[in-house]
Amino acid sequence: MRKITNIVFMASVAIFFTACTSSSISLMESKSPSFKVGEKDGCKTATGEYTKNSDAFNDDKEYQEGWFAGRKNCNPSQKNN
Repeated sequence: MRKITNIVFMASVAIFFTACTSSSISLMESKSPSFKVGEKDGCKTATGEYTKNSDAFNDDKEYQEGWFAGRKNCNPSQKNN
């Protein structure tokens, strides 16, 4: 019985670490070119140079999400929090 418990525990730990690692890697790799452009534009906006492709912002959800992410991540007031 103890051997089965150890196997289940080790498998659970392995799955946990695999899930954490693969999700963070997949998030970094899953950024589309559109998201990356939006992120760059949002970052420029956060640092004082308003930059936004209005057509892409209105029509492309990935650009829009990237724009908001860039604005949030590059905002000087957010970096101190």
